[in-house]
Amino acid sequence: MTTIKLIVIVATWAVCELSFAVQTHDAAAVNDRDINVRIFEDVQYPPLAYMARIQGVVTVQVRLDEQGRVVNAVAASGPELLVDGSVNNAKRWVFMPNSAKAAVVVYNYKILEGRCNKNASMFILQGRNLATVLACPPIVNESSSDK
Repeated sequence: MTTIKLIVIVATWAVCELSFAVQTHDAAAVNDRDINVRIFEDVQYPPLAYMARIQGVVTVQVRLDEQGRVVNAVAASGPELLVDGSVNNAKRWVFMPNSAKAAVVVYNYKILEGRCNKNASMFILQGRNLATVLACPPIVNESSSDK
């Protein structure tokens, strides 16, 4: 199980460190080196996606005003049940202004293997723009019907 966690951490870090340009709505390209988050908010695992055990990556493109506040956010890709929470969360972030007036946030939702005492999720901002949301598997009622 430790190996799986290590692989997840290494893989998410590698995604975060990639230098790639993404086209925004205004056709301005932004490189991840130009993305610097000043203020962010945690996001919880969306309840329906969590109960359905949906995992995946959501890419959100945002347009910024002159102060780096998000004025528009659109999901470029991702599982439908994870998209709305990601877009709504990205709208509350603030970035350092950049010449493209744009940024990208990559959300990685993952349900870990194992057992936990409660249904909870953990948010981690890694690197410049990788938001990882980890959750324990949903608790299953283990009571027996043989009584």
